[in-house]
Amino acid sequence: MSADGPAGAARVRLYATAGVAPHNVVETQESELEQIRAALDDSAVVAVGEIGLDYHYDIPRGRQRELFGMQLDWAVGLDMPVVVHSREAEDDVIAALREHHCKRGVIHCFTEGPKMAEAAVELGFYVSFAGIITFKSAQDLRDIAARVPLERTLVETDSPFLAPVPHRGKRNEPAFVTEVARMIAELHDISYEEVDRVTSRNVCTLFGIPAA
Repeated sequence: MSADGPAGAARVRLYATAGVAPHNVVETQESELEQIRAALDDSAVVAVGEIGLDYHYDIPRGRQRELFGMQLDWAVGLDMPVVVHSREAEDDVIAALREHHCKRGVIHCFTEGPKMAEAAVELGFYVSFAGIITFKSAQDLRDIAARVPLERTLVETDSPFLAPVPHRGKRNEPAFVTEVARMIAELHDISYEEVDRVTSRNVCTLFGIPAA
């Protein structure tokens, strides 16, 4: 999709993903699954997601795994990347990606351990970091981010949640992604401009969208 502003204004392209997140697997009906699968045929939809597993909450794990596997098969069959949510489920997420031969995607808003990051990179996935890496309590996550190759790194906000320092406690917004990029630059001892350049290129490569 695209939106055109007033004459002379920059053209803004908007893209979407479509999928059933693990938090919504119980209430999702067969007819809704059919609608989501149909949406994946729209050229503006560039990935299957957000999908995955979340064992932090009391959500039936069998149903989570069933819909996760189904959507991984959709992605592989359509040659589309996936946007994966993983919380306290890294072993099962890694196993599912391997079982379904899914090798294109991103682990969204990464909060898992080094094993998950290493497996994701090995599979050919990107690892996306959000404002959490700026939190004082997130040194372990910063250590992981420093080890993930920049060529496999994405930055995000997960708006409206998880606003980074110095905006913590406020409603998060996309503009705050600069704080995440600055932290990645600090961790890799490179310039902010280099992080901007490489992660922007990574987004275009993963989702198959033209550079701005």
